[in-house]
Amino acid sequence: MRSRLFAIGLVLALAGCTEHEAATASAPAPSPVQEPAASAGGICILWDYDFIADTIGVRFDVAAARSADDTATCVVGTQGGTWPYLALAVAQNKSVDADLFADGAPKGSSKLKGLGQTGYRVVGTATDGHGPTIEISWLSEAKQLQTLKFVFAPGAKSDDVSAMSDSLLDLAKAMDTTNG
Repeated sequence: MRSRLFAIGLVLALAGCTEHEAATASAPAPSPVQEPAASAGGICILWDYDFIADTIGVRFDVAAARSADDTATCVVGTQGGTWPYLALAVAQNKSVDADLFADGAPKGSSKLKGLGQTGYRVVGTATDGHGPTIEISWLSEAKQLQTLKFVFAPGAKSDDVSAMSDSLLDLAKAMDTTNG
């Protein structure tokens, strides 16, 4: 009699486990929580994914920060791929003035007005497996060298590059604390 009760209890226990496992298997898996860009620390504290998406029209979901000497960087990208990505670099350099900065602008760059003491934009061609690049650099009133760089996925269209060029300038102006 005792072994029969044990067997019935074991069958009921196993049936309960099976029902629990079936219920668990049919429940949706919890979705991962997206950490804010600022959680990467460093200069990433200046960025918010919604702010970036609202300004340049691209949604990112991962961020990484790094600092070395007087330079801080933040890169945002997507979990789904290598491209596109957006990078910000800020360097403290009290010895650079507007003339020296402007003299160091890359060949083919265009001068920007209304951004810090002086600034430039340069559009690069597709290389190394990625699409074109847009780099905006400026010298802030506080003598910080600041650079935003957007790297496209391969196959980006020239209209997209042109539109992003304007949007990236808007982002730079929004981030320039000496502006307005």
